[in-house]
Amino acid sequence: MTLDERIDGLARKLSNWGRWGPEDQLGTVNLITPEKRLQAAACVKSGTVLSLALELRPDLPQPPGSGRLNPQHVMTETGSDAAAGSSVGAYSDDVLAMSVHAATHWDALSHVFHRGLMYNDRPCTDVTSGGARANSIVPVADRLVTRGVLADVARRHGVEALARDHEVTVADLEATLDAQRTELLPGDLLLVRTGQFGRISEAGDWVNFTEVHGRLPLEPGIGADCLPWLHEMGVAGIACDNWAVEHLHADSGGRLPVHEVGIVHMGLLLGEMFQLDALAAACADDDRYDFLLAAGPLPVRGGVGGAVNPLAIR
Repeated sequence: MTLDERIDGLARKLSNWGRWGPEDQLGTVNLITPEKRLQAAACVKSGTVLSLALELRPDLPQPPGSGRLNPQHVMTETGSDAAAGSSVGAYSDDVLAMSVHAATHWDALSHVFHRGLMYNDRPCTDVTSGGARANSIVPVADRLVTRGVLADVARRHGVEALARDHEVTVADLEATLDAQRTELLPGDLLLVRTGQFGRISEAGDWVNFTEVHGRLPLEPGIGADCLPWLHEMGVAGIACDNWAVEHLHADSGGRLPVHEVGIVHMGLLLGEMFQLDALAAACADDDRYDFLLAAGPLPVRGGVGGAVNPLAIR
């Protein structure tokens, strides 16, 4: 079976087009209900909070040649300006410029196309130079508060980071959740720790963390065979501590099947570059792997993605 045939087959099998109506722009986020949030609130035991976002800085995580702009922070008014002036009242101010997909973010349902279409049978031409006219990040911005579940696959394998050629399988996910005694429920956001971000950060090997000059990195992540399982489990979204959520290997050929099937046909939200090491340590310390997750992206009008500071509240 060719890759095209495999992607088309999964798309037909897992399509959520029309499931929540022809006007739907939320996809699997529809599974996060008020009742689900009440269930998630019960996961808060200590009141401690962990941020899962990368610090916004001008030099990382995108290396030269990635095509994405790291966050550039510029001061427009400073304390020195205030000290030099004669006004009693003064202030400081600043500007931030960045590629939306440069750091921790959610992919919107308009981020990826398959055969000229995006989620819910909308044409790719609905994304113009002015942004996405449909399936933008805005509709989900106030919805992403739910139960989060960490699957620490790296720890389950007894390593700090999975090998770069490791494809996370359904068996990996099930064995990890079983070992953690954690049940994955409909409407949950699943966070999968591969250890990839920690490895790259420790080695300073950023050129192998992201796409550079059109070359995809080699990284552990979920395979497309996980998508039917995610569909069956009813997850609202999945996020990983890597560049693309999915396993990238020498034969990827530039294709991202988890993106093409997951985002376009399932309406599945994908979160990339989540920092999960501190959360994993906290979960291992008290043997609790579920938490309230507040992860609403910035509501950029027409945005095909949204930068986010995900907060795990335990």
